[in-house]
Amino acid sequence: MDDDNLGDLESRRRAARAMGGEKSVAKIHDRGKLTARERLALLLDPDSFVEIGMLAHSQHEPLKDRTPADGMLAGSGKVDGRTVYVTADDGTVLAGTRGRVAEVKNKRVRDLALKHEKPFIALMEAGAARVQETYGATAAGLGYRFGDHLKMSGRVPQVGAAVGPCFGGPSFTAAQSDFVSIVEGTGFLGMSGPPVVKVGIGLDTTSEEIGGGKMSAVETGQAGYLAESEAECMASIREFLSYLPSSCNEAPPRATPRPAPVDSEAGCEAVAKLVPENHRRAYDMHKLIALLVDDGDYFELKRDHARSVITAFARMDGYSVGIIANQPLRQAGTIDDKGSAKVRQFVDLCDAFHIPLVSLMDCPGFLVGPEIERQRMVSLTGRLLNSIFDASVPLVTIVLRKAIGLAYIALGGRAVNPDLLVAWPTARFDVMGPEAGIELVHGREIANAPDPELARDEIRGRIEEESSAYAAAGMGLIDDVIAPAETRACILDALERCRRSQTFGWKHRIDP
Repeated sequence: MDDDNLGDLESRRRAARAMGGEKSVAKIHDRGKLTARERLALLLDPDSFVEIGMLAHSQHEPLKDRTPADGMLAGSGKVDGRTVYVTADDGTVLAGTRGRVAEVKNKRVRDLALKHEKPFIALMEAGAARVQETYGATAAGLGYRFGDHLKMSGRVPQVGAAVGPCFGGPSFTAAQSDFVSIVEGTGFLGMSGPPVVKVGIGLDTTSEEIGGGKMSAVETGQAGYLAESEAECMASIREFLSYLPSSCNEAPPRATPRPAPVDSEAGCEAVAKLVPENHRRAYDMHKLIALLVDDGDYFELKRDHARSVITAFARMDGYSVGIIANQPLRQAGTIDDKGSAKVRQFVDLCDAFHIPLVSLMDCPGFLVGPEIERQRMVSLTGRLLNSIFDASVPLVTIVLRKAIGLAYIALGGRAVNPDLLVAWPTARFDVMGPEAGIELVHGREIANAPDPELARDEIRGRIEEESSAYAAAGMGLIDDVIAPAETRACILDALERCRRSQTFGWKHRIDP
């Protein structure tokens, strides 16, 4: 090949790498944001990005020379040495709007991710489709991405990052992903942005009000991680993927086994002292999780949403585990509508990618009352029950204190047939909270007693004895009563036994 042809090729590549040009890059930096290439440098292992479609551009003639790579970087790279497929909207090109050629590149990467059974990552800041290219009947050709995400669901991990405005199509990519990280202040998720809202219903609003970081990560839970910076956003994606296999046909990767704080004498004492015997006293469940897992390190999903229940990835003996735990500091650990959906999605995610579940239970039940019923609590709880009953991954249930009613079942009770079901000596089992049970069953007896308070105390003592962990163990309804310091050892033993019979492969789609 002669030098002219090689020179032309290199010239075209340089133009594509320059993205929207120096002025556009400077504008991005002035707003405190990174370019698409800078994001990929943070996300991927050094020098691992292999780009495809670099020479693509808009086929709309007025935009042809203004759309290097058609405003989207696409290709493959590595995260911790494992291959991933990735797309990244380029905010320096026509404000990151999506063009038709960019969508062709996007689909190409999705197809390769599914074919090669590798995770798919979308770094998104596309405010909308590029109107010049999709106006009118051409819009009839849009929408392939939604079917592709469905095909990938439960087969390969799907990750979305909202690093800019993600209104319309990109927001649905986020909704169909297994994990979404959003950058506070610059990332937005929503059906439509402020201009469309203004035209559609005449309302003046802001991107923050529609779907900013706090709205998406705290209120709606449509984002699983609220990052303070783009660097933190990329780091959260790397950490999330570290717990998952590349596809449903593999086991999750094992890290170097590390000791847990509970393995030390001081750690044993800390576990024993952390959880009060008085069921009315709260404690921080995060501290217990940190005592039980390798290096005390875990990664919480939807940490800012539905905070009365915790869903987190951790490692035990180097193996990935999914932890479900009640948080007594929030609503006494009661599960509401948001918490029910949060747990269900987490169970489905762990089940799809073969991550064993550990349930640390201290739950007084599901939230009750007219307002919670308006949120379809019965339906949401039913879906959670379906997921926990259908899960085929190993499940270890530890009852710390309260195991009340339907919540006991939904969090891994006997009816679910967990691989291990044990309780601490402080555990109590009942169909409802003791105070409610006393009033419903013994209310008249107490009212007619010479000393109602004394009668109530006597009945309470009898109920506590009948509902104790020892009573449950005596009837064979739990496998054992264990000391708090024995918790990690029991979990490790159960998971080791389960691991020998665990199988892999595609089971189901993950319903967002």
